[in-house]
Amino acid sequence: MEGLDATIIATSLPQIAHAMNVPATTIGVTLTAYLISVSMWMAASGWLADRFEARRVFVLAIMVFALGTAVCGFSANLAQLVTGRFIQGMGGAMMTPVGRLILARSFPRDQLVQAMSYMIVPGLMGPLLGPVVGGWITSYLDWRWIFFANLPLALGGMALAMRFLDRMPASQTPRFDWWGFALVALALVAFQTSLEAIAEKGAFTGVAQLGVAVALVAMAAYWRHAGRPDPILDFRLMRYRTFAVAVLGGAWSRIVLGATMFLFPLYFQLGLGASPIEAGYLMAALAIGQIALRLVLDPLRRRLGLRLLLIGNSIALAAMLLLFLPMREGISLWLLGAFLFGFGMLQAIQLSLLGALNFSGIPATELGRATSLAAVAQRLAMAAGISLCAIMLGHTRAGATIPRGSFSMPLIALAVMLVLSALSFRFLREGDGDDLIDRR
Repeated sequence: MEGLDATIIATSLPQIAHAMNVPATTIGVTLTAYLISVSMWMAASGWLADRFEARRVFVLAIMVFALGTAVCGFSANLAQLVTGRFIQGMGGAMMTPVGRLILARSFPRDQLVQAMSYMIVPGLMGPLLGPVVGGWITSYLDWRWIFFANLPLALGGMALAMRFLDRMPASQTPRFDWWGFALVALALVAFQTSLEAIAEKGAFTGVAQLGVAVALVAMAAYWRHAGRPDPILDFRLMRYRTFAVAVLGGAWSRIVLGATMFLFPLYFQLGLGASPIEAGYLMAALAIGQIALRLVLDPLRRRLGLRLLLIGNSIALAAMLLLFLPMREGISLWLLGAFLFGFGMLQAIQLSLLGALNFSGIPATELGRATSLAAVAQRLAMAAGISLCAIMLGHTRAGATIPRGSFSMPLIALAVMLVLSALSFRFLREGDGDDLIDRR
């Protein structure tokens, strides 16, 4: 459901921008509002799951997500749409990490990567169907139906969770870190506000400067505050080397993931002249590649190991991004679809291994806090990727077309980030992640 929502709106961004009379680069705020909201509330997801029982929190998350979806569908302007996306983010913040936490507590450590792969496959049905459904709805119906289509899935998800998820006893938890939560939320909102201001005005304006200053002060205050026994985000987890590499090194890969969510639909429609439906089919080809990779991921992981696989895969992804540069309008959609299928396979390797590596070497008693910290870092990186991509595309007025040449800088920058990600994975050692491999 969350995957369907993310991809169904991405394909329709140019049309929503036109309907609301805002620039195509500005409409990316609908994506970043969701991701920032997710980042804020994910910080509390581990504590909530421990305090109130994971299944109950999971069902509540779906209900909140459905409420935000309804607000989006009935929105009359960009501010209302962004508000709905923020509410969706509150629900989405708890769905994914709590679901992963339920999984981590339900399977032995050596079966965790395989379990994660099976969990991701149903989730990828959203990215598979979303672009096609979004393109079809945008072409033949009102864009509001891209949100209304999610409501039946929310009802079904709540019913299935109540029927099949076992209760997990709530555990003793410390008091909620309200002060830490407020500081983290302030830093995230201020940082994202500064990026949005730069993207909108095309300059480092007073609003952007104030946002950066507030974000730095809030994070400095939280750094001092985090020394308490039970902070909402426990940076002491960075003492685990594999976790630190997965979070910090993986941030470059997550920036690229967020950026491509925003960049590809715009590039296909405004740069290569594809229709909304054609752009939807192209994004579906990427999702099919992600699903197909699951069939060969385990043998690759056993043969090459996590370190070598992550380094080589990052370089391969960077090379494929650079191959978008010579593409021109009129390119065969079949050829482009095949290319995106391959890109999706490599992307799936990256995300699966990074997601599992977050749990490598982490004691069971610290899994909840590790899940929260990793999830916040991932979503923040994705939100930053979207905003940075909008900044590099340049400021355009409402209704204006983004020149095709404007897409070159983001593609090159994203390739460089993947190279930086590959360099960071050199800090992994041979044998890191072996506790995640089922040798049977």
